[in-house]
Amino acid sequence: MTSHLRIGIFCPYDNHGLSHAAAIQAETDLVLKAEALGFDEAWISEHHFDAGSSSPSLFALLGYLAARTTRIRLGTAAVLLPFRPPVEVAEDIATIDILSGGRLDFGVARGGPFPEQNRNFGISPDETRPRMLEALHLIQQLLAEEDVSHRGRYFHVDRLRLTPRPLQDPVPTWIASASEAALDDAAAHGHGLMAGLTSTLDDVRQMLRSYRERNAAADPRLVVSRFYCSAATRDEAIAEAAPFLQQFFDRRRQLSAGPGALVPPTNIEGFLARSLIGSHDEVRAKLADLAVAGPRSVLLVPTSTEAARRCDLLETFRAHIVEGRPSD
Repeated sequence: MTSHLRIGIFCPYDNHGLSHAAAIQAETDLVLKAEALGFDEAWISEHHFDAGSSSPSLFALLGYLAARTTRIRLGTAAVLLPFRPPVEVAEDIATIDILSGGRLDFGVARGGPFPEQNRNFGISPDETRPRMLEALHLIQQLLAEEDVSHRGRYFHVDRLRLTPRPLQDPVPTWIASASEAALDDAAAHGHGLMAGLTSTLDDVRQMLRSYRERNAAADPRLVVSRFYCSAATRDEAIAEAAPFLQQFFDRRRQLSAGPGALVPPTNIEGFLARSLIGSHDEVRAKLADLAVAGPRSVLLVPTSTEAARRCDLLETFRAHIVEGRPSD
């Protein structure tokens, strides 16, 4: 949509008090709207044991979206590798790459800090990062090599050939982490980076700087997610975005604290400042500043609790931010 920055959407599959079926339909509609408007990418989240989210079966959702779309790239944001068998993940990645005609981007994360995930999957928080990195190495081998043997700390395979094979060679891969170990691994293997919704401009610059210090020849292909809502005035945009953000962060703080913990309401002021929320002019300026920081892609989360309005906000972004139409 722009000559220098790819624009996509990030789909957290939050249900905002609706049924899970309605939430899945709403996010499907958002992806279809994004494709129709010319957005470049749609990335899908993975969450478990959360009544407010409808995306534990990430690969099932991606297979469905692959069948419903024709052009937009589809990404995993992100596969929680410590909780999944890597051979099955490699099979799913290859299958969905075929179903999508080679439109899949493979993002991974360690999954946290949500204690219910660790408890129910039986994985210690201390193990999640090394499990993620070992699983990722094994998946990369399975996707690229004919005969794979691996004996690691967590996973073993013997003379395994993956079938089917993906269309892309390689399947583009991202790591959603700014830890030193993850940056080392990403730079060493040429993986891209993913920055979260709450990252600051300084965070973005530091991730890129740290990556390039490790491997100046590789492209970090940084993908940054941002909450988005713009309107004729800043006050109008904040009034619409605030209920969405309040729900989003209150629920995630509760999940991080664990069942039964008392969590006071979140102060969302800082999150508003780090988001693409404000008047159309203000959001255009924020997006320009973000582009200068150096990411490859910016993923929007339209911040309205109403499903139809989230689709409308994508139209608003195209009209007033990309095309720069004056406010009505």
